[in-house]
Amino acid sequence: MIAGLKAYAWQALALLLAALLAWQAMARLGAERDAALARAELAGEREASATAARQASEKYRKLEDKNRDDMHNIDTQARQDLARFAADADAARAAAGRLRGDLATYITAHRAAAQARNTAGQCAPDTAALDLLAELQRRADERAGALARIADDARGRGGACEHAYDTGSAMMEAAR
Repeated sequence: MIAGLKAYAWQALALLLAALLAWQAMARLGAERDAALARAELAGEREASATAARQASEKYRKLEDKNRDDMHNIDTQARQDLARFAADADAARAAAGRLRGDLATYITAHRAAAQARNTAGQCAPDTAALDLLAELQRRADERAGALARIADDARGRGGACEHAYDTGSAMMEAAR
């Protein structure tokens, strides 16, 4: 009976070990299946990340190209504006030269008339006020021209700077 009991115990132990082995095999298969799913999910996430990175890179490359083109256009426009301002200043200087010539002609005529009156014995010529007025007009005109050049230059460069800032701000907003 003890021998029979031992045989049953060994059989029960063998069945228990077989069940444990079957359970372990099922658990291993489940773990391998989970690992395969995790690898597939990781590969999918990596592909999605790579695609998102390529799209972001392309988006930023296009934004950078657009910004570079905009900055080139702003620079070109600023140079054209400054050249136009310089041409306008040259035209103003030419007009001022003509006015100074007209004033010189007027002063010469006025002096000649004053000399004629003086030789006729009417009165002595006093051209000091006229000379002072001509000198003041010349100095004011020169200073106004210098201030206009400074203002035109500042306006042109400030406008270009403002456009560049607006372009950069727009690019930053588009990047968000």
